[in-house]
Amino acid sequence: MALFPNAARNCKGTTLLDTRAPLTRLGLAVAVVLAVTTSGLTASPVAAVPAGLDAAASADSDQQGRLPIPAGSMIVSAGREGMLTKADSGGALTYRWTRFADGATTVLPTGTHWGAEGTDIVASQAGSVYTLTDMGGSAERLVIDTSALGAGATPYTLRRVVGTRLLMSTSVDNVQELHVVSVEGDRIVDRKVTVPTGATPVPHMHYSSGPDDLAVSYRAVVDGFSRTRIGAVDLSTGSVTETGTIAPGAISLALSPTHMAWFEAPASRKLAVAVAPRGGSGIEWVTLDSPTGTHDFTVRAIGDWVAYARARGGTATWKDPLHPLTARSRAGETVKLLDHVVSSAYDADGNLLVLGGSVDHGEGLYRIAPDTTGRPVAALVTGSGQPTALMTTGETPPPSGTVDFDRNGGELRATWTLSRFNATASLRVTHTASGLSGGAASPTPRQGVLDFPLVWNGRFDSGVPAYNGAYTWTMTAKPANGIGPDIVRTGTFTVTRAPKPHDFDDNGSPDLLSRDGAGRLRSYDIRQIESASPTQSLNPLDLGTGWYGYDRIVAAGNIGGTLAGDIVVRDATGVLWLRAGSGKGFAPRTRIGGGWQIYDKITGGSDLTGDGRPDLIAADRSGVLWLYPGTGNVNVPFSTRKRIGGGWGVYNRLTATGNIGGAPAGDLIARDRDGTLWLYLGKGDGTFAPRTRIGGGWNPYTSLVGVGDTDRDGRNDLIAYDDGSSGYHSLYVYKGTGDWKVPFAPRRAVYDPGLGDGVIELF
Repeated sequence: MALFPNAARNCKGTTLLDTRAPLTRLGLAVAVVLAVTTSGLTASPVAAVPAGLDAAASADSDQQGRLPIPAGSMIVSAGREGMLTKADSGGALTYRWTRFADGATTVLPTGTHWGAEGTDIVASQAGSVYTLTDMGGSAERLVIDTSALGAGATPYTLRRVVGTRLLMSTSVDNVQELHVVSVEGDRIVDRKVTVPTGATPVPHMHYSSGPDDLAVSYRAVVDGFSRTRIGAVDLSTGSVTETGTIAPGAISLALSPTHMAWFEAPASRKLAVAVAPRGGSGIEWVTLDSPTGTHDFTVRAIGDWVAYARARGGTATWKDPLHPLTARSRAGETVKLLDHVVSSAYDADGNLLVLGGSVDHGEGLYRIAPDTTGRPVAALVTGSGQPTALMTTGETPPPSGTVDFDRNGGELRATWTLSRFNATASLRVTHTASGLSGGAASPTPRQGVLDFPLVWNGRFDSGVPAYNGAYTWTMTAKPANGIGPDIVRTGTFTVTRAPKPHDFDDNGSPDLLSRDGAGRLRSYDIRQIESASPTQSLNPLDLGTGWYGYDRIVAAGNIGGTLAGDIVVRDATGVLWLRAGSGKGFAPRTRIGGGWQIYDKITGGSDLTGDGRPDLIAADRSGVLWLYPGTGNVNVPFSTRKRIGGGWGVYNRLTATGNIGGAPAGDLIARDRDGTLWLYLGKGDGTFAPRTRIGGGWNPYTSLVGVGDTDRDGRNDLIAYDDGSSGYHSLYVYKGTGDWKVPFAPRRAVYDPGLGDGVIELF
């Protein structure tokens, strides 16, 4: 049984080509191949569609055969035995004839071919000679030589094949004409399409739904105005019977025995489908909430219903209410038939064959025909095996368990492979404790690209590097055309990093401590500062007010054995206090010593002795430099001081930088009163090598902060701050080079949105 076993009559009851020739299936196949070979066509075997499938089979069946035509093909025409399709093959169109009974496919020779709606006839051209081949094998080839036609006219141009007739256009004395050319007996008959007197045909606007059905459009003056009219052509005489007026800018056209319909896309109003009674007056416009434009619109008549869509919605990269194939009755009822349409053609019974797809049943060839009540229904004839809904074909989700951001570069990677290119994918990552989130997106579909890699850069949307701790993630893929549901995947993981000396918010990134004129202390993430802009506000960690009670604040590194950086502060009486870091602020202060008023410079945070613990350095007012080795004991964080040098009174600023010179121990930079900067390379035993001059002109800076590695290149950097004494304040980053001779690259200014109110000090 063939896929389309219905009676050989169209919707008007006209008998079509006789398909009852006494050929076995094998004989039919041989006949087709012989006919094709005779005219220069070649047969190409493909995976066959299983015979015996009824076109009216339930669309719920999962046993449909695979559609034996390439993806991206479009239906040109369809008859009782098969269909003609075309597809772009490397810039040239390839035409194929596919037989319904068994899926056998014939690849037609290079060149343009035409199909005749509702028939198995395929026309090919060689100069002015047209050959009409019945690919179903029920009739002999028909050759129409048009070279002798139209004396005094321009050569005839084929516009449409209507059954065994050709609709052609020509120009006589610069006046357009349409002609119906056919073979009757042993002669070629040329009938001019006779539009009303004074009217001019519009050659590109014509319509046919079967071998005996042709309508053309023409321009005529009606009531003093030029109008576009549509008329039915009597194929036996060429005369035109008027059916009504259509818009000059009509896009696509459909006629049924009772009405006609077309698209309109005027600039002054929204896109609309116009429906008018045939041979009468009164146009009804159905306004559509869809972008205007003039491409890929299709409108078809199915009984008393009008079906319309914007074709190619399956590969579109935008959402459009016109992607679905929608049918509308004369009474205004609408029903969705398919989720998208590629192309369509009328079959031998006047029903509609559609290449398209539905979310429920996938891509394939669908037959749309009225049910017993006249309502159009779509049934899957044969599927391509491809889903219409967006699907995953492969996925590499984010890792689960604990993720060490020190080892993986501070990034989180995931990849989805999807069934369609026209999709977007995104990854959202949320810190469970704070609710802060960040993510990555692949927002722009790229033709043919099915892999969607997503790389989270390890930062929240604010630019702050992500905190350590528990996270949830959600990956979402969305069809860019809006067809079908989103794909959602979820999971969890935990971020961890080793503690950093200048990290006060537990995210592995150095922070700047800022004390402003109001005595408020804040912690600013340096990586957020570097990526900040006028449109993005900073998100500092507020550490409270009252910090002007201390005349020294030193970021001392992890001296208390916790997982976060600590600070030591000195009050006006010379008492030194420890504020142990918690990762989200500081614990209440603990007194760790007195008599510290003798020191005018204090710095810390570097390991100077090589034992893995940060130490503290202080210079007294007589210029003697003292080392306080770290113990790692929060109760007694420093051991007895050691004198390590004299003459340090020449300097007004000391900053421990960690290892910036490539040696195994922490280093020290000192600025003298002339603004010259000196480097003291640490030896690893608490002492330093002789100083090296590394720059001049450093006087404007009120703060020099050794924050550690700001850009994850493995080298420690320096922050310099000008508080605005010259009229403006500026923040600079000096990147570490790893070369002790030139330890810092030229400074780079970063956007400074203000780090507090009034006078600012950085630590």
